[in-house]
Amino acid sequence: MNEPQQNIQSGKDNPEKLNFETQLQNYQKRIANILESFTDAFFEVDSNWTVTYWNNEAEKLLLRPRNEIIGKNLWEEYKDAIPLKFYSEYHKAVAKNVAVRFQEYFPPKDIWVEVAAFPSGEGLSVYFKDITKRKRAEEQLKNEKQKYIDLFNLSPLPQWVYDQETLYFLNVNEAAIKHYGYSRDEFLNMTIEDIRPPEDLKELKDILNTRIIKGLFNSAAVRHRKKNGELIFVHVEGNSVFFDGKNARLVMVIDQTERLNAELALAKSEQRFKALVQDGSDLIAILDQSGNYQYISPTIMPILGIKAADLIGKNAFANIHPEDRIKAFRQFTTLKTKKQVKLPPFRFKNSKGQYQWIETIATNMTDDTAIGGIVVNSRDITGRIENELRTEESIKRFNIVSKATSDAIWDWNMQTGQIEWNQGIKGIFGHNLNSCGFEWWQSQVHPDDLEKVFKQFEQLLQQRKSRLQVEYRFRCANGQYKSVLDRSFIQFNSDGNPVRMIGSMQDITERINQIKAIEAQNKLLRDISWIQAHEVRAPLAKIMSLTQILNDDDKASSSIKELSNYLIISANQLDEVISNILKKARAS
Repeated sequence: MNEPQQNIQSGKDNPEKLNFETQLQNYQKRIANILESFTDAFFEVDSNWTVTYWNNEAEKLLLRPRNEIIGKNLWEEYKDAIPLKFYSEYHKAVAKNVAVRFQEYFPPKDIWVEVAAFPSGEGLSVYFKDITKRKRAEEQLKNEKQKYIDLFNLSPLPQWVYDQETLYFLNVNEAAIKHYGYSRDEFLNMTIEDIRPPEDLKELKDILNTRIIKGLFNSAAVRHRKKNGELIFVHVEGNSVFFDGKNARLVMVIDQTERLNAELALAKSEQRFKALVQDGSDLIAILDQSGNYQYISPTIMPILGIKAADLIGKNAFANIHPEDRIKAFRQFTTLKTKKQVKLPPFRFKNSKGQYQWIETIATNMTDDTAIGGIVVNSRDITGRIENELRTEESIKRFNIVSKATSDAIWDWNMQTGQIEWNQGIKGIFGHNLNSCGFEWWQSQVHPDDLEKVFKQFEQLLQQRKSRLQVEYRFRCANGQYKSVLDRSFIQFNSDGNPVRMIGSMQDITERINQIKAIEAQNKLLRDISWIQAHEVRAPLAKIMSLTQILNDDDKASSSIKELSNYLIISANQLDEVISNILKKARAS
């Protein structure tokens, strides 16, 4: 017999008791109906954790029928729940007599449940429901949010969010921190005006007032200022977002400073190239491997008087002088194995049919897709070649003169200090050399003459005179000195500085020796004249004195006085002869 039947049987003898039991059963039935109508799973346990109730939703959620779980120990049936919050929170509710709420994942069933447990009587009542879908949706939302956070924080491009009302930064990514030099805290205490140069703030206000529209994407090219003061050119792209309960703007920044600088450098490079190619003094052309013109710079007109269009497609070697053509083409063909060659100077026919001397460097750039040919850089050297020919002719004449003269001819390059000699340096002085340094020449000049030579040379330079004539002694190879007459000519450049000196050293040793001999002979004759005049004059003076005495003596006879007069006349004549000798000696 089941329990209700026993209660009814026992209640027959006691109507009052029967009525109470009937009410209790009805109440329990209503409670059971209420519990069964819950959409949440529900169970109860007593103080020993024995399951006393297990509703229909609990059967569905935990896949355990109530007849298999009621009367059994909860933790013995669900040992996997002991390490989880279920165990700790249920005991907490019982021990502290408080209600608890929590969420927990239950691995054996692969479900998330939301639990509400509270003490009831001697046990614990537990409500729980499956929140797996919601939890996984939240997890998915969290993951998606993290993806966006990662896209923001890990982006290689600077990004930030700013408040549209206050313009304060609300968030910045690592790329912005690294690129601009501000810390995160510094950024979050700044507005977007703080990263703009003061002179651009009006432009910023115009953009904010006219171009920033909620929900619409916009972009702009602006200037930003880094923490170190460096100005950068950036492209900004932004859109409206709702961030931390505020109307905000998400901005991405692309720094275009390097690109703009590169473009500017390229423009300057192209401008320089244009100046060099089109406005320069050189003639730039591109030839194919056969020598046909593919491009000619406009400078051909002022150089050769030919229009560039008249030569495109024609062969460059057709205008080269026949005597120079083969040599130039032979050198040109070596570009098959060489990167660059310098062609020997050649004559090129100009618009008047005359030939101009041209110097050319050719570079093989056929492998460069931007050029695809051989670049030739040419310049007119007619003036230089003509000067070289004149110089060569002068050198020939110089060599002929050098061979025909016995003088030592020298050519001093005052910029390099090198002196070139003809064969006279050997024929006159015995030195076997063709060239020397200035120091060697200086060491050969007699020490007593060196100061005199330098003094005359310095005076010549100060007065800007071009001709110098000086005598000095020059040492021979055997150590003896010869006297030389050095006549030289100085060349000055346009700045008035001496650059070249050419001279001729003539051996005047014999002439100098003859002059010295004559001077010595003259000195000797002067000495003899002086001695003779003075030695003769002394006795003459005595004679003249004696004759004067005889003339003054009254006792002397007339014949003696007559002879004395004759003697005085002869003495005077002799005195006059001696005076004339002395005068001539002094004059010499």
